Amino acid sequence: MFRRRALPLLAAAVFAVPALSGCILVSTENPEPATPPAPTTAAPATGLPKTALPTLPSLPTGAKNGDAIKDPCGLLNRAEVTALTARQVTQIDKDGLEETAAVRYCQWQLSEGQLALFVTGMTPKEFKDQAKAGTVVSGVGDAAFTEAGHLFVLFGDTQVDIYARVGDDAANLRIAKTVADRILPRL
Repeated sequence: MFRRRALPLLAAAVFAVPALSGCILVSTENPEPATPPAPTTAAPATGLPKTALPTLPSLPTGAKNGDAIKDPCGLLNRAEVTALTARQVTQIDKDGLEETAAVRYCQWQLSEGQLALFVTGMTPKEFKDQAKAGTVVSGVGDAAFTEAGHLFVLFGDTQVDIYARVGDDAANLRIAKTVADRILPRL
């Protein structure tokens, strides 16, 4: 008798939990980079005055707190990633976050390896403090260093963390530097 009652309850739980937990399907398509919408000065729809919002790090080219960080998936299209890495893109993982998020990311899964971008606001002083743990890389952005396979690049008040895994360390760094050169003007 217990088994007959438990089976419908178990089936209901299996289907109800994902539906009620807010599971979503994230698109893996990567449209061509488009012009982002113009930033708005209106307060977010929180019902709070703009001054009551938490302070975010300053963002690119002297932008004010609360301005947008572009979607990193829009900084490179599928064809560019394939050309830069010499690998086919098999999947694109988008962060799905709002433009006011403190950190944005995009990851391209490749036929052999991956390429990932993380973009965040950061002051030059914060970057300099963080760079002490790494190895300086010259000729990229305003300042750059590498640590644990990541290339960290400062451009204005924006840090871009580029992680390329398609070959040996030298090849990965070469690709990360090329990616930085391609995306920095688009920030």
